Amino acid sequence: MTTVLLDSDLIAEIKRVGHATGRHDLHAVFVRKLEESLADFPATFSRHLAHGDTAGAVRAAHTLKGSCRQIGAHALGDLFCEIERSAKAGDFDAAKCKFEESDELIAQSLEALKQA
Repeated sequence: MTTVLLDSDLIAEIKRVGHATGRHDLHAVFVRKLEESLADFPATFSRHLAHGDTAGAVRAAHTLKGSCRQIGAHALGDLFCEIERSAKAGDFDAAKCKFEESDELIAQSLEALKQA
């Protein structure tokens, strides 16, 4: 089953809320925050593992899963669901590998979010 890259209805709702509250840049702010979080993820995940904080590593993946899904980036949410699942199973190498192999998906998703 192929996951839809973006949830256009959710993105439209975020934009409607932004306009209704006078925050016309709300969607763009969320996209920038997500982009920063994605850039920080490898270091955050590795830092937790280096300190023996496996729960923190799982939490980092879980947080990004939620952030992606809340902004309408479904495919990225599914990616972080897989990363979280691997981390919960104790397979941190697989979790890191899933992220490292997802450059194209991340780039496509961010570009689509910026164009939405």
